[in-house]
Amino acid sequence: MEALQNPVIPPTLNLPLFNAQGDQFDASQYDRLSLLNAGGAIEREFFAIGIGNADPVSTVRKTLADTNLKNGQQQEGTAFAGFNLKIWFEPDSNKTEAQYLDFVLWARQSVLVMDLPTKKDYGTWKMTEIMGVPDFTLIVPAAAGSNATFRSQGMFQSLKQFNLYIPLPRLTDFRIRMLQFLAPAATLDGDFVCASLVGVKNSAG
Repeated sequence: MEALQNPVIPPTLNLPLFNAQGDQFDASQYDRLSLLNAGGAIEREFFAIGIGNADPVSTVRKTLADTNLKNGQQQEGTAFAGFNLKIWFEPDSNKTEAQYLDFVLWARQSVLVMDLPTKKDYGTWKMTEIMGVPDFTLIVPAAAGSNATFRSQGMFQSLKQFNLYIPLPRLTDFRIRMLQFLAPAATLDGDFVCASLVGVKNSAG
């Protein structure tokens, strides 16, 4: 069976929010949140805090390694059309089987919600749906300490292709809420969950 491919995007897009005279280029708008057990089973927000500001839960100050947004909104003079959402996990250390299971249990109880200023709940997805692991099953390895036989190995996709593009005109505030119905285990403290809107940016939107 032929693998599904992302739709071919023409070099010049006829999108209502784009200025015909503007430069268009491939772009990714990304952000990441540091998991924290002390934060509890609470709501967190991607894209709410720009570079140089501290996350109110983790107190981590954002750098370009965390986000490429300056103030949590689309910048003046730009517009963006999002075609894909990517979600992935960045651990701060190698994980044991027990720690990986902590992540699985947390991900199963987490939901993502996309909000725009004029439309709440633009999209709602389970964390495990976006990450693309069909069954999230952990198989006990034959040799203790070996992670080689995880059934989920090689199946992470971390990609949600939208049926309709997400329009972000200039100065648009947007958020992706991460609803945690189970607090992340203390073993996940300092690990990151990352989100990226992938699409096309117009420099004169």
